[in-house]
Amino acid sequence: MGAVDVGTSKICTLIGRKRGSALEILGVGLSSSQGIRKGRIVDIGKVARALRDSFFAALEVAQVPPDVVYAGMAGDCVVSLNLEGELFLGRGGREITERDTENVIESTKTKVDLKAQKVLHLLPQEFIVDDQKGVADPVGMVATQLRVRTHLVLAQENHFHNFMKSFQQAGIDVTRIAFQPLASALAVLSSTEKEIGVALVDIGGGTTDVTVFYGGSPRFSKVLPVGGEHITSDLAVGLRTSRDEAERIKVHYGCAFSRHIPDDEVVEVRNLGGAALQAVRRKYACEIIEARVREIFALLAQELRSSGWGKFLQGGIVLTGGTALLDGIAEFASSFLKVPVRLGYPESTNYVGMVQAITSPIFSTACGLLQLAVLEAVQKRRSNLFEGLHRARFWFVERLRDYFMME
Repeated sequence: MGAVDVGTSKICTLIGRKRGSALEILGVGLSSSQGIRKGRIVDIGKVARALRDSFFAALEVAQVPPDVVYAGMAGDCVVSLNLEGELFLGRGGREITERDTENVIESTKTKVDLKAQKVLHLLPQEFIVDDQKGVADPVGMVATQLRVRTHLVLAQENHFHNFMKSFQQAGIDVTRIAFQPLASALAVLSSTEKEIGVALVDIGGGTTDVTVFYGGSPRFSKVLPVGGEHITSDLAVGLRTSRDEAERIKVHYGCAFSRHIPDDEVVEVRNLGGAALQAVRRKYACEIIEARVREIFALLAQELRSSGWGKFLQGGIVLTGGTALLDGIAEFASSFLKVPVRLGYPESTNYVGMVQAITSPIFSTACGLLQLAVLEAVQKRRSNLFEGLHRARFWFVERLRDYFMME
């Protein structure tokens, strides 16, 4: 199976397979992203070339083509909302079936105008059986009314089309497109964190994706229009240098907590022409970085307050994505937001093969996409087994009926 994380600054591809209880990483491909701005595709041809570079780099190492490919989508073209649906089961009540749960979940989509929108996920948060709340699986219970709360994730249809077109031009067949933060959660969050309440904050190049989990389910999602590339741009302007040089300074000398940096420490920065070096106080560069990091977390705090979910974060906040590697960012976030904050990255104990290559926040989404592929394959097999048993049962009942009618 393959996983492709399409970001504003990078495209990451993993090829892997299930091996016992772990995932074996067979190939890793990483390329600079081109033709994407704030998660939106602005040049299909450039995106296709970057996709091809990343995908075939992973394939060259793996030497095994993936049977399915899962791709991750994010950016301000993706929105989410919470919905409710209900199903009446008759005045006298009856036993709830698997089909009932499917129907009541699907009914929530009728509350939304899906014109020019593509459904990425429709996830049940909880079922309510008559007046009993917090039911995870109502199948087999007897009730007169079944209600459900769901989390719906939508992508703009035009962006979805451009996204798929980029893969087609790259010669890659995509099986499934998933919302990147939901995939990342599979790789970096524990079931306990998702149960007691946690915010997953994926700081990418062009955007910051926020998803709040509570009671084991996603409750709130939001895309903030700032990310790591904004920090790079600020540095380029403030230090009067190129974006490439600003990125180098950010990666090697950057820190989100400028007060940790000695006043007399200096770094050498190439000027805009690249011919001369200038000595710059490292603390000054980090003050520029800190100002943008402060803005990101101020926007996050505002969204958590307005959504009402900020008070449910007993598990704190988990930072992931490439910008989570910025020195001091977790400590700054914890100090600013007054909650526990940790870095999230794929745990090496869950993987075999090229483990050292993927134990970084950069690979959270790609690893989560691989896990999603495995999870949905298992669910599909179970569904097929259930349908097969149902058909066998129907055939057996029909044969019995024919037999007794013959008598």
